[in-house]
Amino acid sequence: MEIKEYIESGIIESYLLGLASHEEEVELQQLRRVFPELNSEIAMTERRLEKMAFDDAVMPPAEVWSKITHRIRWEEENRSKTEEERANYTFINMQPRDDHMITVHKNWKYAFIVIFILSKIFLIGAIILGLKYYREIRDHRAQQPVPSQVERTK
Repeated sequence: MEIKEYIESGIIESYLLGLASHEEEVELQQLRRVFPELNSEIAMTERRLEKMAFDDAVMPPAEVWSKITHRIRWEEENRSKTEEERANYTFINMQPRDDHMITVHKNWKYAFIVIFILSKIFLIGAIILGLKYYREIRDHRAQQPVPSQVERTK
């Protein structure tokens, strides 16, 4: 096989796109040592593929850039902490996918505190009322005569 036929076979494009098998890659590496013009052909093919990619490129939506910068900022903030600070904490990324942020207004914190305190007040009230009811039943039963004593008195 001549070198020109080898170049036209498409092996270089397959190699550059990562589609070549391991045997084809090894063969190309060996031929590069023997035929230096393969190196220049690989460089030209690489430029040609790059130009085709940029010519046919589609601009991503504008929101993609904001997602990328948000993610980079988040990673930089976490990277800036020292290892000692990170050793004391376990970080769990609770951010949902697709950059949908979960935000809660700060007044909800106070609402949850009020609900918690009210639930404890109602719990204590229920316990106190339950104890009063239990005492009243016990006292009521203590005041009623036992049926066997009623029959003896008659």
